[in-house]
Amino acid sequence: MQDAPVTTRAERRAQSDLAEAKPHGWALSLWARAYRRLARPWDVDKHVRRFCQPMTIEGEGNLHQLDNPLLIIANHTSHFDTVIALSVLPPQVRGRTAIVAAADRMYRERLKGMLYSLRYNAFPITRGGGREALAYSQWLLHNKWSLLIFPEGKRSRTGELMPFHGGPAILALGQHVPVLPICIKGASDILPPGSQRSRPAPVQVRIGKALTFSEGTSIPEAKQAMEEAIRALMPAANEN
Repeated sequence: MQDAPVTTRAERRAQSDLAEAKPHGWALSLWARAYRRLARPWDVDKHVRRFCQPMTIEGEGNLHQLDNPLLIIANHTSHFDTVIALSVLPPQVRGRTAIVAAADRMYRERLKGMLYSLRYNAFPITRGGGREALAYSQWLLHNKWSLLIFPEGKRSRTGELMPFHGGPAILALGQHVPVLPICIKGASDILPPGSQRSRPAPVQVRIGKALTFSEGTSIPEAKQAMEEAIRALMPAANEN
């Protein structure tokens, strides 16, 4: 019989913090929204200008006349994907967009998690959390907030699109919101998984047409349609 693994006090505290990670309601307050609006040149625009060299955007016409609530989905190869996706959203959507973040990646330390919530209106979601993990997302969409979510659930280390989780499809169908697909190429060259330092690299962003689902669409059908929408935006091999 194997001995139980020994955990330190710091590890036990970190595990406890993750188990208790909850959305910071104050991140939706007027003062927090005002902070993000004023700090955007430093928290978003500065990073994009400095590291996305150059950044090309295709499909900007698909952003016209979009309004909240909206489910924004993107492929995921780097933590830098968040600021890139935020940078292309129109102001009326960006100002009311919340970021779905993995609790075990972005909320391991309480203070850093609070700063992430303040700067990007992010909130923690526990992997495999089931209905409870979806509840706050549903509440946000119901109250006309948009969500930025990475349906793969984690960063792809190869650049290949991984299978989508069902949560985004459940949200889109349950709240009857359009889904905006965005494909980001090059973010992994700026900040690869496992790296602590960013470096400049070319970035290509492709924005697709918003998807809407008719009554009676099943969760597997919606999930497949969302995955196909992102895959259709990914550059062909001869474009790499």
